[in-house]
Amino acid sequence: MDRELRTQLDWLSQQASCLQGMKRGLEKESLRIDSDGWLAQTPHPAALGSALTHPSITTDYSEALLELITPPCDSIATAFGYLDEVQNYVYSQLGSERLWVNSMPCKLGPDAQIPLAQYGSSNIGRMKTLYRHGLGLRYGRRMQTIAGIHYNLSFPDSFWQAWQTASGSTQSLVDFRSEKSFDLIRNFQRRSWLLLYLLGASPAVCGTFLEGRNHGLDSMPSGTLYRPYATSLRMSSLGYQNDAQSDLKVSYNHLDEYVRDLDRAIRTPYAPYEAMGVKKGDGYSQINGHILQIENEYYGLIRPKRNGASGERPTQSLARGGVEYVELRCVDLDPFEPLGISRDSAHFLEVFALHCLLADSPQFSEADYQRLPLNQQAMVEAGRNPDLTLDMGAESRRFRDLAAQLFAELRPVADILDAAHVTGAYSAALAAQIAKLQEPALTGSAMVIKALDEWQGCFYSFAMDRAERVKAHYAQRPLAAERAQAFRDVAEASLQRQADLETQPAPSFDEFLRQYFADSPTGVT
Repeated sequence: MDRELRTQLDWLSQQASCLQGMKRGLEKESLRIDSDGWLAQTPHPAALGSALTHPSITTDYSEALLELITPPCDSIATAFGYLDEVQNYVYSQLGSERLWVNSMPCKLGPDAQIPLAQYGSSNIGRMKTLYRHGLGLRYGRRMQTIAGIHYNLSFPDSFWQAWQTASGSTQSLVDFRSEKSFDLIRNFQRRSWLLLYLLGASPAVCGTFLEGRNHGLDSMPSGTLYRPYATSLRMSSLGYQNDAQSDLKVSYNHLDEYVRDLDRAIRTPYAPYEAMGVKKGDGYSQINGHILQIENEYYGLIRPKRNGASGERPTQSLARGGVEYVELRCVDLDPFEPLGISRDSAHFLEVFALHCLLADSPQFSEADYQRLPLNQQAMVEAGRNPDLTLDMGAESRRFRDLAAQLFAELRPVADILDAAHVTGAYSAALAAQIAKLQEPALTGSAMVIKALDEWQGCFYSFAMDRAERVKAHYAQRPLAAERAQAFRDVAEASLQRQADLETQPAPSFDEFLRQYFADSPTGVT
């Protein structure tokens, strides 16, 4: 354990109550499928409200890719309870459709049969759909149908104020919080291999998903593609990939550098994208021909986030007010959990994130930017290989030894969170994850491989069975009438908000885009 971590643990163990008030929120992506398992071709159900303005039910890339969102919650139990209610309401409105419970999709037609999410005729609605059209043009639409869990986490002002005082920092509280948040982000990337091992649940994929692509995977007789020791093909080069971004280095050493690099990427032309065309007549095919259309196109394991003002770009809100929370993005859907994630996993994510925040976090070197993605790729492709080694810079070390060392450092962090929240749930969650290191068969990825064996290697049959189980789970426990009515009211109000937005005076779409990109974030040159 490094000296910095020991110092912070000694201090925080005496101040654990300052962690009361932590907030967390869940974002769950799930594809709508028809009764035969094909991607749904139907519009976003009107009973779910407006995907543009509903606070809890929206869409991601495709009209068929639902995203269910909780508000920031005071407890994990509250967040899970809210997500459970939202998902219950969604199932009640799906008719013969169901939700695909795996991260990797299966029965997809050609790109033309992967419908883009639609958000109406307002300028912001048109921009959101255009952005998705550009993603499909650049990378193909199949890649965009991969689903996952995003876990949002923030620490209370009481914690930041106490830590700032104890550290003797003379920075503003905003700057102190942002600097420490980037410490967390760097350490999260350094150690994400552990999360990919523990929470990865996508070691296999339908052969149709990779049709026409070189993949190097093994094949089961049914046509399912897999790697025997893989943990998360979703997070591999077979999942999200971006050739233009492979040469794009976004700094995680300081907030101002991160903002600068992303702002530069959305303003820098990229010849292959420009050659695809941007506008013909009055119609657009993508927002622009730059390295990134907007900041969200940059994909990462973790993002610094801030709730922005209306019309404000992510980099502008970060530059204005600093980091408010972090978004953890490397969690696969767990097909064995109705909500796609277990409470143990959520508790462990918070232990892991707090450890990343407290531990010493040197700035990234050029070598780190090259080395860390290679460790990620090694873990997602062969994480359960008992002989796997990872490049730690000075030396290569066995993953199992590294994980055991990290687990030892996580124990006192779990104890502090237990004390802060008067529970034993954090230590229990840590014990459950340690068991996965001792017995790899307990990992989600190993459980998927075992289940595939029971289904004669057919990913489609396995995944459809899990989808049917979750649909039946909710059919047997309908929402209380008053809660169902509350969701209907929110849906109707969201449709009215979209209608109001579409009737307000607005500039032309060309002018809207010009204004959106007009100003760089404060201090960015």
